[in-house]
Amino acid sequence: MQLLGLLRRELRSECRQWVVDGDISEEQGNRILARYDTHLDDDADGSLAYKVLVTVALLFVGLAILLLVSANWEDIPRAIRMLGLIATTITLNLIGIRGHVKQGEGSGWLFLGGISYGASIMLIAQIYHLGEHFPDGLFYWALGVAPMAWLVRSRLLALLMLAVAFLWMGAQGQYTPPWAMVLFLGVAGAVALRAHSGGLLLVVIAVLVSWLNLLLGWVYGDGWGPDFEAGHLSLNMGLLALLYAFSHWAAQSEAHYLRRSGSLVGLWSLRGYLLLLLMFSFREFSEGYLHELVGLADPGLWAGLLAALLASAWVVVRRLGSSGPRLLVMLLPFVLLGIHAFGATETAFGDAAWVFVVAVNLLALLSAIVLIQEGLKRGLTQYFYSGIVLILLLALMRYLDLFGDYLGAAAMFLVAAAVLYGAARFWRRQQNQEAVSKTAAGEGQS
Repeated sequence: MQLLGLLRRELRSECRQWVVDGDISEEQGNRILARYDTHLDDDADGSLAYKVLVTVALLFVGLAILLLVSANWEDIPRAIRMLGLIATTITLNLIGIRGHVKQGEGSGWLFLGGISYGASIMLIAQIYHLGEHFPDGLFYWALGVAPMAWLVRSRLLALLMLAVAFLWMGAQGQYTPPWAMVLFLGVAGAVALRAHSGGLLLVVIAVLVSWLNLLLGWVYGDGWGPDFEAGHLSLNMGLLALLYAFSHWAAQSEAHYLRRSGSLVGLWSLRGYLLLLLMFSFREFSEGYLHELVGLADPGLWAGLLAALLASAWVVVRRLGSSGPRLLVMLLPFVLLGIHAFGATETAFGDAAWVFVVAVNLLALLSAIVLIQEGLKRGLTQYFYSGIVLILLLALMRYLDLFGDYLGAAAMFLVAAAVLYGAARFWRRQQNQEAVSKTAAGEGQS
């Protein structure tokens, strides 16, 4: 079982108090914490708090310096202004490099140096009226931070670089496809792997998904700018399947940071999947989606197919996840092809949008049942409560949207009640079986 960093720190604190109170021994405390990839002597709590406080303090120092300079900016000669900015940036980075070489620290100073570097680019360009394309400043800022982040394996610098690069991607993406983003993603990914940072890896994945959607927008825009079409949803269906495969592959890894990032990716990909189901459960949304597709020539179809096929091959070869979700991932390419080939045509059952919406609602109901069952079997509260919330939302939305009459709403509420009652009975039976097993084990030992 994987816990988030905050919960893991709370568990460490509780176990330390139990040891002090004599409730458990130190060995028992370490055995408990070993289940969650930590131990009693883990000093990550104090080091994290120290790093956060120092980083924020340095950030405030930098902001104070910038405000003091800005207050007297026009009174300072142009050459002194430029030399002062360059000297400040070099000094901060040299202090950070010296701290990293001698003590293995200095990321805070390098972070401040990276901010100073970006401010220097903007202010020097303002002094000498250089360039009118403002995204270039963001690009060179991120480009300057990238080598330092890679050399010192600093997660803080990598996050700064990704934040600036993401702003550049959004600004530059309105004019040309931001191909250079692959450089920043590669550097951040390398830093995450070298520094064993699950959190940074999660940020890299989120930015990568945004970048791929923007590139697909340029394919739809035919060189005139990004255009977001219904095919983007097809792409994201495939990406969700790929993220599902990654999360289960990471969960089997021996590296703690990969297991932690895998649990977070699995949780957020599950939420993305449920969000797509809820969106498609509305007839108006599904009808618009089906009519905007351009058939088998849709670029979003082929992008989503590529991701779905990679996910299918991954889950089959490595046998990732349980059989039910694995089967859904393997069927996804055929589902995508069917939607794009026949989605906007009439069917033997009538309007295609109506058939599609009914199928999605049934799939959502089935997904809720599977989530509740998996949550009860594996003790995963996020799965159990996700299934409960999904059923409640489906019942409420169908009352307001799909059926529109009292009999239809009553039928949906009865189905939801039956599922919840069945889950409660299953949980009670499972608890009784565990109690019987413990009693039998106790009698056998006596």
